[in-house]
Amino acid sequence: MILGITGAFGCGKSSVLAVFSARGWRTADADRLCHELYAGGSELAADLVKRWGAGILLPSGEVDRRRLASIVFEDQAELDALTALLYPRLAGRLDLFIDECRRDGTDAAIEIPLLYEAGLDEKFDAVAAVWSAPEIRRERLRRKRNFSEEEIRRRESRQLAADLKLERADYGLINNGPPEELARQINLLIDQLHCHNI
Repeated sequence: MILGITGAFGCGKSSVLAVFSARGWRTADADRLCHELYAGGSELAADLVKRWGAGILLPSGEVDRRRLASIVFEDQAELDALTALLYPRLAGRLDLFIDECRRDGTDAAIEIPLLYEAGLDEKFDAVAAVWSAPEIRRERLRRKRNFSEEEIRRRESRQLAADLKLERADYGLINNGPPEELARQINLLIDQLHCHNI
């Protein structure tokens, strides 16, 4: 089983991935894969500098993701340009990971925030969307990640609405309560997925 995990900004996708990992699933995180692609001296970093200049680099030569986000989330054309540079490379990394899991017969869960936006849902046997109420998501983002209300609004405006992600997914996980309740839902989902695989 290769499961895609998606959801809106701040809904707790990483927490979901951690439970899958604890249950013995192989996991991957698109944000982490992107972070590797943004490394100093990478082909992607060079292409990004050609587009937006050396001001998007940290002193280490790595791409300053916060600076880049402040550019692309202001303008849809800039976001589209980033997507065109980044997502083919990300898709290639995902394909390698998925192929390896399928060869090994290993269950895997992969977190991809923009799974539907990037048209990557066809790569998965099923998709689970994580959903949280808007006020809960915004509070998490302000408290844990120090995002301003304006930055949250800008990013959300460039993504598929949380309700639509939930509607399109094969499974839904509601993350409005304590971690134990989220873990209970995930464990039920894993048991259900294993039953379907028998």
